[in-house]
Amino acid sequence: MQLACPQCHSEEVRLSRRKVGLRKILRVFGIYHFRCELCGHLFVANIDNLRHVCFAKCSLCHRMDLSRWNRENYSTPFWTRFMLAVGAKAVRCEYCRNNFWSFRPIRERYSPEKRAARSQVIAPAPSRKESESVPAGASH
Repeated sequence: MQLACPQCHSEEVRLSRRKVGLRKILRVFGIYHFRCELCGHLFVANIDNLRHVCFAKCSLCHRMDLSRWNRENYSTPFWTRFMLAVGAKAVRCEYCRNNFWSFRPIRERYSPEKRAARSQVIAPAPSRKESESVPAGASH
């Protein structure tokens, strides 16, 4: 599932945190409010697409590009250990750092390269003190 902001077309979106009144009722039907991380635009999207119903998705952010986690590295509750023992897969959402289990297959594997290409992170400019301490043209 790739959601994009209708205003700036960025794929860096997250679920809106407000869960009041009509929004709670709409969630029952798969209609969620999202906010764009870049421009802050609030929009509504239906995320329960029938094509994606058989694949695992994060319960917090509803992303489908997931990875696996090793149960030896985490202290898991009894129910999670039980579900993993009966055949569920240990699944992790790298965006919101949510570890969960699912019997559904992973549709899209997470890759750091894909996330870096998707996000529009700008390298910070050197601070003024750093640029003043070394004169232009001087070498170390």
